[in-house]
Amino acid sequence: MSIEYAVITPHPPLIIPEIGGRYLKEVSSTVESMAQLGKRMKETSPETLVVVSPHCELFLRYFGIVTQERIEGNFRDFGAPRVRLEFEINLALTQKIISSATESGLPVKEITDVYLDHGAMVPLFYLTRELDYKPKIVLLSFSLLPLEKIYSFGKIIDSVAEGNVVFVASGDMSHRLLPGAPNGYDPMGKVFDQAVAEIVKSGDLKGLLELDPELVERAGECGLRSLVMLAGVMDGKKIRTKVLSYEGPFGVGYLVGEVISVDSEDLESYILNLAKEAVETYIRERRVITPKNVPKELNRKAGAFVTIKRRGELRGCIGTIQGTQPNIAYEIVQNAISSATQDPRFPPIREEELPELEYSVDILNPPEKVTDISQLDPKIYGVIVERGWQRGLLLPDLEGVDTVEEQLRIAALKAGLSLDEIENIYRFTVTRYGKK
Repeated sequence: MSIEYAVITPHPPLIIPEIGGRYLKEVSSTVESMAQLGKRMKETSPETLVVVSPHCELFLRYFGIVTQERIEGNFRDFGAPRVRLEFEINLALTQKIISSATESGLPVKEITDVYLDHGAMVPLFYLTRELDYKPKIVLLSFSLLPLEKIYSFGKIIDSVAEGNVVFVASGDMSHRLLPGAPNGYDPMGKVFDQAVAEIVKSGDLKGLLELDPELVERAGECGLRSLVMLAGVMDGKKIRTKVLSYEGPFGVGYLVGEVISVDSEDLESYILNLAKEAVETYIRERRVITPKNVPKELNRKAGAFVTIKRRGELRGCIGTIQGTQPNIAYEIVQNAISSATQDPRFPPIREEELPELEYSVDILNPPEKVTDISQLDPKIYGVIVERGWQRGLLLPDLEGVDTVEEQLRIAALKAGLSLDEIENIYRFTVTRYGKK
């Protein structure tokens, strides 16, 4: 049985409540996203967490892997000695990884008599705090071997995994985002973080191996190799990826995300065919279809936008910020019909146009209030602007919308506002199906 679920986590100790204190509000997006992953763990109920940490004992030409029976640690070095974690090591899986890697020519060093490092403890704190049991862990470091070797090591891990195993890629992005940052300032730090986030969003994780080495060096990061190992774990699988949040208020980038191995083409096909069938049935028969055989991923409430294009040009786009229907499938049906018939910018779609239409669907995650525009990124986040009852929304990652200012201007225009009249700004992420 291969690994079907993996998470991307940062590891700043200040997101631990007992450590961060008043600074927690500065990293609220990261804290909330990590809490989301904790809830996901409760749903997933993993037997084993395979954690790769940049702060586990690191070797130049070897992969390190902990082989002691149990491991513990606390945050004493960060002023919170009472926050303590302890786990049993899954020695059976650990030995299988060692044996398979050795047979494949990938060198491994066993690590003993060590404590949990903060690169492992921070994610484990959030991932296990809602569980009523203790999963076993496998703890390893990634080495400084070429990225292709690290990718291959990820494939080894996946090939020997048994049972319900979740892979945890711990790592921070650039440490050089702002003047005064831990590793100094370099403008390429932001470029690196944006490139990594874009690769994760695209789902083409092998693109991590193609990043410019000079860009990587200038970024001063500690997360790329963890992500490359994750990419190896997911090699050859159909996956869905989601960036839950990204921020860098203290000069270090914190990226939180998840990677799910699913029959994504079937899910995407279901969603796009549902939108298509809803529009065609309504245009031809004036009848609203009832979704059937709804996948479990859609059996919840959420806002959704349906975009319709004809010959590459926008033909309609309408959606909801929050779920108004029994589940997402019903939401898609209603919004597909509205996009086809009620978008005030276009006349209703005619039957003769139906063969030329293309559909895309964006499923929205809950919006969060923004306190500073530095928290926005038009490639990652959509925006909602409002003043009183006036509200305008713009989806993320739209062609031609490359700056925060342009994104806000368009959203404000939709609300009938000028930029100066905006009172509140919210950001949100989406899961997109079909072409943008």
